[in-house]
Amino acid sequence: MTRERVTDISCQPIRDTHPELLAEGEIWPGLAAEEFAARRKRLADALPPGGVAVIPAASRTFMTGAIPYAYRQDSDFLYLTGIDQQAVAVVEASSPMRDANFTLYVPDSDPQDATWNGSKINAEAAAEVFGADEVYHMSEMEQHLESLLGSASRVFYDQGSERMTHPCAPLKLRAAMHIALQQRQVEPLRSVIHPMRWKKSASELSLLRQSGDLSAQAIRKCMQASHPGVHEHHLAATFEYECKAKGAARMAYPSVVAGGTDSCTIHYLRNNKRVRDGELMLMDAGCELHGYCSDVTRTWPVSGTYTKHQRAIYEIVLDAQRQCIEACRVGAKLRDVHHLSVRVLSEGLALLGIFPGLDGSAIAHNAYRTVYPHSVGHWLGMDTHDTCGITHDQPMQEGVVLTIEPGLYIPDDPDAFGPYAGIGVRIEDDVAVTRDRPEVLSAGVPVQAAEIERIVQGRD
Repeated sequence: MTRERVTDISCQPIRDTHPELLAEGEIWPGLAAEEFAARRKRLADALPPGGVAVIPAASRTFMTGAIPYAYRQDSDFLYLTGIDQQAVAVVEASSPMRDANFTLYVPDSDPQDATWNGSKINAEAAAEVFGADEVYHMSEMEQHLESLLGSASRVFYDQGSERMTHPCAPLKLRAAMHIALQQRQVEPLRSVIHPMRWKKSASELSLLRQSGDLSAQAIRKCMQASHPGVHEHHLAATFEYECKAKGAARMAYPSVVAGGTDSCTIHYLRNNKRVRDGELMLMDAGCELHGYCSDVTRTWPVSGTYTKHQRAIYEIVLDAQRQCIEACRVGAKLRDVHHLSVRVLSEGLALLGIFPGLDGSAIAHNAYRTVYPHSVGHWLGMDTHDTCGITHDQPMQEGVVLTIEPGLYIPDDPDAFGPYAGIGVRIEDDVAVTRDRPEVLSAGVPVQAAEIERIVQGRD
């Protein structure tokens, strides 16, 4: 068999081919090989004796025929391997006889596919670059993995994930998992990995800080490009250009660029109209930079000045955001932070008389859902809604990152809500829980109304 060269993996940068992107020792921008090895060891140490974790990569998806969409790796697989290609990883529990064993199943050589889509990870790169202890081709996976799982005490694997792997692998992986599934010894892998991913390392925080700042600066550019008559899709394109021109691989989610009364639609995605003088622009947008997501929202007047009633709603939301960010401390619970947001927003609404006859407590008890239907935030990391296995009742730890995004969306009903009808405001930042006080990772774009007005007016 002819030895394949480590550098023949054009689908993914490595230090030899991309020294401008990867520092010495890194296999992923900003992350060293040692960090990935430490993650796998943590997983192996968390498994019971004789336990085995099976982690397939994401599949390629196609827009039509043989034309693929840009590849986006499964976050759990990327977290453990640093590999941005298709493969199947297996991590075995540590034992007194040896440390964690890391096996990779990589695609068989396919010159025709390489011509169209580039060279894939090979056995040499799997071992020398990505640190696999054992490497097999996909054609060998069924027999080898079936034997390994047959002797395992328990198997950790997210069922249904066999759909998300190399085209030749689903049937082989499903067949190899058959014995373990029959013996009912399969347990969810996310329950082990998500607590690991929830708390970020110093290197991960650095990447999230870069991603948050990139999105913040892009939104600042959108504010500068705003004027009466600006088109929503122009601002959406401006944001995407600014992020991708500075290295972002993709948007973290479809951008919400909602002008006027559409700012009251939480997930407005049409982005297809002009925004008129006197209307607000609500932009909720984020990018994915080197595998880590940002998620930022600002609301500004395209004319450069908030109206009296827009400013009143804005200040209530800003007060709630300030207090909720300050509450993001070690030991705090996201559910309690949400309750704080409800209380502050409800008290502000009562002062404005938006719900006649109801005080802040009564609004917080039931009426607030009419104008504030979502949670104050969510965990953030490799996914926009990160580590879904971690509940909002889990006490926060140092290194946890989350969004804080209170909002008010007054229905467009002047009879019920008078001059506040149709005003939608959300303010969202990415926040890291630190030992001392919360760190706002997206502070590169201001939240103070006066500062925002200066930017839109071209005075900052």
